[in-house]
Amino acid sequence: MKMDHRLPARPILRMVGSLVVFAAALSVAGCKKPEAQAAPPPPLVGIIKSARMTVPILATPNGTTRALEEVVVRARVRGFLTERHFDEGSHVKKGQLLLVIDEQSYKIALLMSKAKLDEAEAVLKKAVSSKTREVAAAQLALDEAQLALSLIEERRSRALHSRSAGSAEDVDKAQADRKKFDAQVQADRAHLEQAGADYEVGILTAKAQVEAARASVRDAEISLGYCRMYATIDGRIGEAKVKVGNLVGPDATGGSYSDLATIHQLDPMGIEIRTSSRYLKRATQLINEGLAVRIFHSGFEGDDKHPYEGTCFFIDNAIDETTSTFLIKARVPNPEGTLLPGEYAKLQMVVDRIKDAVVVPEAAVMETEAGPVVYVVDHEGKVAIQRVKAAQSYEGMRILTQGLDAGVPVILQGLQLVRPGIPVKTEPAVLARPIEAGAADPSAPQAKAKTEAEAKPAH
Repeated sequence: MKMDHRLPARPILRMVGSLVVFAAALSVAGCKKPEAQAAPPPPLVGIIKSARMTVPILATPNGTTRALEEVVVRARVRGFLTERHFDEGSHVKKGQLLLVIDEQSYKIALLMSKAKLDEAEAVLKKAVSSKTREVAAAQLALDEAQLALSLIEERRSRALHSRSAGSAEDVDKAQADRKKFDAQVQADRAHLEQAGADYEVGILTAKAQVEAARASVRDAEISLGYCRMYATIDGRIGEAKVKVGNLVGPDATGGSYSDLATIHQLDPMGIEIRTSSRYLKRATQLINEGLAVRIFHSGFEGDDKHPYEGTCFFIDNAIDETTSTFLIKARVPNPEGTLLPGEYAKLQMVVDRIKDAVVVPEAAVMETEAGPVVYVVDHEGKVAIQRVKAAQSYEGMRILTQGLDAGVPVILQGLQLVRPGIPVKTEPAVLARPIEAGAADPSAPQAKAKTEAEAKPAH
C-alpha cells in the first residue's frame, strides 16, 4: 500500500497568498518618503538703538584728606599742669581757654621784674637831675678868677721890681702863683668836659637799664601768659596727651616742648592730590576756571559719596624731582565732620567733554581678538557683526568713536542665541537706566567714565 505525502491544496494556497501580501507591504513601505522637519522660529532678542549724547571726561585720581588748618598746643613754659577746660574730641572756638600751667612762680618773677624797672627808672631820674656839670663849671669860673688875680699880681710885682720898689722874690712868687692857677684852670676845663660827657653817658646808661628792665617785665608777662593756653582756630580738638598734674614744658636743654593736644579744622576739609607734571598746563587752566571735585571714601557697603562738591584752589610752586609730580589742593565743605584728616579718598573731576558721542550699553560691546564688536540687526531683520572702536564708559554706557552711527539697532539681550546672518525677532531691551539723547549731567556723582589719559595723572 502506498502512502501520499503531499499537503492539502488549500493550506498551501493560503500560505502563498500571505507571502505575496507581506512582500507587497514591504515594497510599499520601502518606496514611501520621510516627512520633512519644521524649521525653528527666529530667536527673540532685546535691542537698543545707539544714541548721541554729550559725555563728560572724568579724571579719577586718588587723594588724601588734610586739615587746612592744624594747631598743636604745646607747653612753652615749664610747670605742673593744673587745669583742663575742654572735653577730648569736642569742638572748640578761637580764643577758648584750654589748659593752665601753675602760674605762681611766674607771677613772682613778674613782680621782681617790675621792681627792677622801678629801680632803673629812679637811677635814670637821678642821672637826669645830676648837677655835676654845674659844679664843674663853677669851679672853672672860680679858678679863672684866681688866674686873673694872679696875673695882676705878677704884673704889679714886675713893675715894682723894675722901679726897685720890690724884690725879685716877689716877682718869682707872683709868677709861680699865676702858673699854678693857669694849670688849675686847664684842669677845671677838662673836668667840665668830662662832667658833660659823663652826664650824657650816665643818662644813656640809665635809659638802657630802664629798657632792659622793661624787657624783663615784658618777658615775665609773656612767660606768665604762656601758662594759659587758648585755641587759636575753630576746630575739633583731639585727646589730651598729658593729664592734669603732670610736669610739662621744655626739657632741661630748652629744646623740646611738650605736646598737649592738637586742633584740626574740619570744615572745610582739604584734599591733597599728586598729579603728573605733564598735566601742569591743563591743570592750571582748569583750576583757574574753578575745577570742581567729588569725593568718594570707603564705607561699610563700598565707596560712599560725600554729599558736598569741593573746589581745587592751589597748585604748588615746585615739581617733586623724585616722582615728577606736583601738588594740587582742594577744599570741600564738611559740616557734619564725616571727613577726617589722613583719609584715603577717590576723586572725580570733569576735565573735558565729548559732544555728540555715539553711545551703547556696555553689555552690548563684545571684546574679541580682532577688537571690540557689536551685533546689529540689519534692514532685513538679520544679525550682522559690526566692528567698532570703543572708548571709555560713562554711567553704564560705552562711547563708540568709530564704526557705528546713532539710531542703529544693537542687540543687548539674547546674544547667546544669535549668529551672523540669521533672522531674529526683536523687542525693546529693558535697561535699568535708559539712554537719554542730548547732554549728560557733567556733575553726576555716580559717573564712572575713565580714559587711559585721565587715569594716568593719579598717583
